[in-house]
Amino acid sequence: MKILIAYASKHGTAKICVERLVSNWRGLDVTAVDLEQQSVDPAEYDAVVFGSSVYFGKLRPAARRFLDTYETVLLQKTTVLFLCCGLTAEAEYYKKKLFPAALRESAFDVLFFGGSLSTRGLSFFEKIAVRSMRSALYEESIDNGDYSAPSLPGILPENIDKLATEFRRHLAQTQRGSEEG
Repeated sequence: MKILIAYASKHGTAKICVERLVSNWRGLDVTAVDLEQQSVDPAEYDAVVFGSSVYFGKLRPAARRFLDTYETVLLQKTTVLFLCCGLTAEAEYYKKKLFPAALRESAFDVLFFGGSLSTRGLSFFEKIAVRSMRSALYEESIDNGDYSAPSLPGILPENIDKLATEFRRHLAQTQRGSEEG
């Protein structure tokens, strides 16, 4: 079974998540494609994992183009969707807002892999926005009576590993079913 991981990453968070997923799937026929660097046709694959970082409330443009172009193809495949976002509290909102309903409903899973509010490698204006988001997190904690510094968001490796295990199990069951039938 050929698996495509198609992703878009602005500052590397989604790429780190994909690398972890690929390392969990050693021995499987997996191709990872950074949509910011190249295009790919998912019709050539049996299963597709698609994901993107969320950047100012939107999918990366390359990810959006991929979805717009290949949504009907993805609906016919075993598909997994994932997002990376530094605003953990907004994960469910972004899943509903950024992925088409039909695709969410047909997907094997729709996951949140965490994100980052690091300012490393950001432009001046991006740093201002990220610092503002961090300040809002601190203020929210104080408003709730918690005067200790909140932990900043990070990648959720347990979500990546859980997907890797469950999807590998699904592939094994699918393969056994096709061999018996």
